[in-house]
Amino acid sequence: MKNVLLLSGNENSSHLFLGEAKRTAETRQAPLRFEAAVMADLTPEMLAEQDLVLLAPQTIGDADIAAMNTQVPTVDIPNDIYGWLNGQALVKFACQKLNLTAMAAI
Repeated sequence: MKNVLLLSGNENSSHLFLGEAKRTAETRQAPLRFEAAVMADLTPEMLAEQDLVLLAPQTIGDADIAAMNTQVPTVDIPNDIYGWLNGQALVKFACQKLNLTAMAAI
């Protein structure tokens, strides 16, 4: 199971998106465990538990993650996925970034 953190600046939108992603991952049996957090709550310990961090568009360019000197891959969520809160596309995107090739065809 891979841990994926959805990081945004707005708790409401990230939790809506989180629900869609969790439902899709469960339905498609993708080996992903999604969590959501806002930038203000981010800690180095939280990052250390993740296999992938997905940044919502409003967090792109935020220096807080870089300052934590993490080795966790951090990727910007494309606007077309985040803007539509497309949980299925997010699961596919995360699978691709984690090289879960069997799951990337979702």
